[in-house]
Formats: sequence, structure tokens, C-alpha cells
Amino acid sequence: MDAKGKEYCKMFGTALRSLRVEYTKKSLCMFAYENDVPRSTLSRIEMGTNEAQLVTLKKIAEGFGWSLAELFSEIEKRIPQDFKIFDDEHY
Repeated sequence: MDAKGKEYCKMFGTALRSLRVEYTKKSLCMFAYENDVPRSTLSRIEMGTNEAQLVTLKKIAEGFGWSLAELFSEIEKRIPQDFKIFDDEHY
């Protein structure tokens, strides 16, 4: 993964952690257990060291009572609007 990808994963993880705490008031361990996500996997996603797989993201979204679209929408609200994976030179 390149530097921009790593940066996005960190921002995504930070946003996910804050949503978990704010909306569910559950610890990482409890949220992971209740939503059939390995604790270590959720921890690595929230730390930004792992890219989440689609099925894992679906489980996380359902843990909030949201669709995937709603989960991504809430996360994107917490990531700077001007962040891009590709620089303008890429296009």
C-alpha cells in the first residue's frame, strides 16, 4: 500500500473508532464480539494498519444498524473533504 493509502486507512480507522464510541458506547471487544468480527481485525482496522474486507465492513455497518452506504457516508463526513488518494497529476 502506498503512502496515500496508508494515510486514508488511518483516517478511516480513526473515524470508525469515534463512530463506534459515539453511537454504540461499546468497547472494541464487545462490538467485535457482538458483530462476529475478530477483535484483532477490528483493532487493526481502527488503528489504520489493515484494509477492511467487504464482508467485515458489512458486519460493522450492521452493528450500527446501518447500510454500507450509511457507514461510508458517516465515515466520509469525518475525513477532510479535500483528501484524495490520487494527486491531480494522476489524471
